Amino acid sequence: MTRKILALLLATLSLLAMADIGIEKAPTEKKEDATLVGWMENFNFPQGKTEKDKVLPGKWEIKTKIGTAASKFYIKEDPSTKKTYLFMDADKESGSVILEIEKLDIKKYPILRWKWKADILPTKGDGRNSDTDDQAISIYVGTGSIFIKKTVSYRWDTETPKNAEGQCSYGAGTIKIKWHTLRNKEDFEKGDNGWFVEERNVAEDFKKAWGFYPESVYVSISCNSQYTGSKGAARLEWIGFAKSDKDSKENAQK
Repeated sequence: MTRKILALLLATLSLLAMADIGIEKAPTEKKEDATLVGWMENFNFPQGKTEKDKVLPGKWEIKTKIGTAASKFYIKEDPSTKKTYLFMDADKESGSVILEIEKLDIKKYPILRWKWKADILPTKGDGRNSDTDDQAISIYVGTGSIFIKKTVSYRWDTETPKNAEGQCSYGAGTIKIKWHTLRNKEDFEKGDNGWFVEERNVAEDFKKAWGFYPESVYVSISCNSQYTGSKGAARLEWIGFAKSDKDSKENAQK
């Protein structure tokens, strides 16, 4: 009897020790985290595709201005980290990729988060002047029809001061933009090996700019260098909409 009690005691102590160091603990799935993110794009390769195919994910479409050569957009993979990202490159070119976001309540998921890096900044690019309005990367969130679109834009400029903002229009006035310069040449090759993670309350930025919350939105990513006649290039690792909750930032990590 004494031996059985001793064996049982030793087994119990062993299990407690294993639990303390985590051996017995299975990973806990935080199911509630999924509700914090309303939409997310990680720019993974479509099934069966690789970097050499130079493809875009899902329903993203390339758009450009009439009479202007299109910038290049495609998925690449970092050989050191194995993480994929959207690569964009403009050589005296202009273009963007656009995606309509389905069933997103921007008031419920007002926070836009993304991770970006500029590789080449357009020479003397300055969004304050129409003849130098080039950026290595700009992110747009907008709504509207073919007749009129209203958007907010977050830019990585070259010369434009950080925190500068303004309004402009494209497409013969059919696309109205409220822009914000978040980064410029001062940030080039800084951050985390050139990468920066950003966060904006895009719902409030849009409401402040245009007086309402959009019921449906699209996301557009642009890379332009046609006005300066130079080159621009950048990367976007991920982008998504989340709830206004500090813990939701973890869900925006790849």
